[in-house]
Amino acid sequence: MIKFSSYVSFILVTALIGVSMVACDSLPSLGEEEEAEPLEIGTLLDYTGDLGVYGKPMRNGAELAVTLLNDSGMNVVAVHKDSGTDAKVASDAARALQAAGVSGIVGSLSSGVTTAVAESVTIPGGTVLVSPASTAPSISVIEDNDLLFRSTVSDAAQGSVLGKLADELGYKKVGILYVNNPYGDGLQNIFTANFSGTVQAVPHEGELSTYMSEVTKATEGGVDALIAMSYPGSAQVYIREALEGGFADTFMFVDGTKSQDMLDSLGANNFEGMYGTAPGAPPSDAKNTFEELYEARFGEVPSDPFLGETFDAFVMIALATEKCLHDGGDDANCDGAGVAAAMRDVSNAPGTKVGPGDLANAVELIRSGEDIDFEGVAGSQEIDDNGDVLNSIEIWTVKGGKIESTNRFEAP
Repeated sequence: MIKFSSYVSFILVTALIGVSMVACDSLPSLGEEEEAEPLEIGTLLDYTGDLGVYGKPMRNGAELAVTLLNDSGMNVVAVHKDSGTDAKVASDAARALQAAGVSGIVGSLSSGVTTAVAESVTIPGGTVLVSPASTAPSISVIEDNDLLFRSTVSDAAQGSVLGKLADELGYKKVGILYVNNPYGDGLQNIFTANFSGTVQAVPHEGELSTYMSEVTKATEGGVDALIAMSYPGSAQVYIREALEGGFADTFMFVDGTKSQDMLDSLGANNFEGMYGTAPGAPPSDAKNTFEELYEARFGEVPSDPFLGETFDAFVMIALATEKCLHDGGDDANCDGAGVAAAMRDVSNAPGTKVGPGDLANAVELIRSGEDIDFEGVAGSQEIDDNGDVLNSIEIWTVKGGKIESTNRFEAP
């Protein structure tokens, strides 16, 4: 029989061991670290409004960037908002992204919307904004505290290439319908300066039920071609009116009207052999890798513009934030100016060239304190003093009812 005193001692020791085990279980093991908060990057893309047809494929480009960055050892989350092709909608969405503490924002599409968001929200709030699609030349000269960037080339290039293409096609007189905002106005001005013939340029407002008055003015006296410098929603209306009314049967297109959905709705056979321009890069390892990965995840790569530019913008913000955090340590301010300061560090020479297929190497090099030079899907992505990149313009055509590249990539 166990003595009472020995039994009490046994119970006390057992209880103490149990308490000790519980206490140990409640503490982290040696060397265990609390997982860091994910890096949040916002997107401000169009799912509704005049440019709504472009939003989903561009979002896919951003989501592909998230996957590759996380596979490379980062912890990144995309926070998506609808820009709505509307300055107020986009500005409210940008404020929500700012309040959520995103490291930077990819967006918007419309140059007028991007300008409004930058001037009223992101510049005053100290947030980096990288547009993958806003091409108006006016964006280059915004007083932005070096917080506004583009991963797409300015229309200073597209307007020049388009003007020379119209000359090459033998056009002597063209009509232009252009959306009445910084994008349309800037593009038609540069086209007119580079086209040797006569231009009848007429502005229009977005998303009206009819543009008959504008179509009549732009084609008065007959034109060799009508150029659609607009967005798919509104262009679809006036191109249909031009066709059905016999005002024009030959058209030229730009990045804003490079939409297979729009052409299909109008009868793509009506545009066989016609041409357009858009920012676009020639084949490269980066572009080929992106297209292979996109197709594997989302299916066929659409002919819509700005998919690669969206991917590039997202990756550059992520790598710039990683660079900022590495260089600044725990006290780094990597929510605005710090990210902006690192944008050129990760995108410009000198440095080890990296692309979509080797982001793990890019992250490792940054964490080792070495320089990288990100070579994007949309081109080299060398950022100049204005936050712009100088990449090429693709000439595309309609063949067999489908948008296809002519494999001509030009710069002014």
